[in-house]
Amino acid sequence: MSTSLSVNHPLASRVALFGAAWAGISALGVAVRLVTTAVLRNPGDSIVTGSLAVHAVVALVPLVMWALCRGPRGPLFGRTVDAAGLIASAAGLAYMGQAIAHEAMAANTAHSTPLAMALDGSLYDTYMVTALFASTLMFTLRSALVPSRMVHTIALGVGMGIAMVLVFALKYPLTAAAPGASPTSVAISAASYWSLSIAVCAVLSATIYGLRQQIEKARRLGQYTLDEKIGEGGMGIVYRAHHAMLRRPTAVKLLPPDRVGDEAIQRFEREVQLTAELTHPNTITVYDYGRTPDGVFYYAMEFLDGASLQAMVEATGPQAPARTIHVLRMVAGALAEAHGRGLIHRDIKPANIILSERGGMPDVATVLDFGLARDVANGEDRGLTFDGKIMGTPMYLAPEVIKQANAADARSDIYALGAVAYFMLTGRTVFEASTIVEVCGHHLHSPVVPPSLRLGAPIPPDLEALVVRCLSKDPGERPPSANALSEALAALDVPAWTADHARAWWRTYGARIKSSTDALAPTVQA
Repeated sequence: MSTSLSVNHPLASRVALFGAAWAGISALGVAVRLVTTAVLRNPGDSIVTGSLAVHAVVALVPLVMWALCRGPRGPLFGRTVDAAGLIASAAGLAYMGQAIAHEAMAANTAHSTPLAMALDGSLYDTYMVTALFASTLMFTLRSALVPSRMVHTIALGVGMGIAMVLVFALKYPLTAAAPGASPTSVAISAASYWSLSIAVCAVLSATIYGLRQQIEKARRLGQYTLDEKIGEGGMGIVYRAHHAMLRRPTAVKLLPPDRVGDEAIQRFEREVQLTAELTHPNTITVYDYGRTPDGVFYYAMEFLDGASLQAMVEATGPQAPARTIHVLRMVAGALAEAHGRGLIHRDIKPANIILSERGGMPDVATVLDFGLARDVANGEDRGLTFDGKIMGTPMYLAPEVIKQANAADARSDIYALGAVAYFMLTGRTVFEASTIVEVCGHHLHSPVVPPSLRLGAPIPPDLEALVVRCLSKDPGERPPSANALSEALAALDVPAWTADHARAWWRTYGARIKSSTDALAPTVQA
């Protein structure tokens, strides 16, 4: 299994939603008919009639539509399934109406009462209208759930109408029809009724489509249109978005006007500027930055379709030492570039590290969220550090940062990465407490319990020693740089974590990751 959790196109998703809804309604209709037939049938008659069998087959069509469109599909595929499913369902409903009429007229003929014989023609018309009514309900539901332009809805309606009229005309029982009736008159009658249905559904679909266009226009930021919110936090809100011309998946982080202040704007602009300077393959890529006329600041970045380390460990438990080393080396590489440019991340944690498939390679780690980064080289963070306040996530804060936020340097990020390694290996944070004050106190004074003791299982001794070294209270006892840490990890005598290992892991645990809460990576922690 691929690590990619691909995103479905909105149109295909809507077709899948319609398919699921109509399949449920159709199943209910079949169940009602079964009960009715069982109660009203004559002794010796079968519960499952030919018309009921046709009804059951027709009910499967929307189920197929749902199955085909619920995965990652494009707009053309969605439109094709939409049209084919609607036309097939309409023809099937018309044929079902024919079958019911034939069965009713056959029963009347068998009883041979004058009243029964007189009802033949009216029975046929009644079941024809019933089939048209069912198709109208289906088309109305589709118009509400899959809004489209009026001309497109009319074209779909015409296709459905042609299918139904052909079925009505070709299957019309001439010998049992009322006097003066003919296939032509039946076709005209059905077409007239269906024309009204098309008109109503076209207006409904176009109205909803227009409203959605207005909403989309309101959600447009430059060349980007926001699709759905995928994250929110103190520094902003993150949306999945799409570009007006490019097809690459995009995430947009924005700072709403109600959160705008001089300090917030400075921090937001600094985040995008610092991140845009970084080019390491394991660092999030920024595409664009801007401000809308109504004062909303935003920037666009790559959308990572994967899962955070936080979600993965919570869903599947401790990770293998080989995989832990694999991830740590990639993150260390990203930090090495940042540190080389004088940037300290200050918020390294499992939620800010995403594993996804990139370039066909599984388990590629990407470092997110430089919102708290400190530009040591240029000294640009002096007015934005909130002296006296904790900057970062308490579970992963180095002792010196707890004492003084401006004391953060490259070794503070290494401490945080050691805490991430501890979490991956044991499934638990280095220190656990009920309050932030207690956690900070442990970082400052409590010795680190070796990961193997917390896990209750052996861990390669050299790896454990390196993790504990990263978590040293004294920054001087930690690896001096991210490059040094990466080299130390590479030198460990632990079998490599390969692409085959990663694919096997995702085949085993992928479904669990998808179903877990917060499994989809929000690209950035807002």
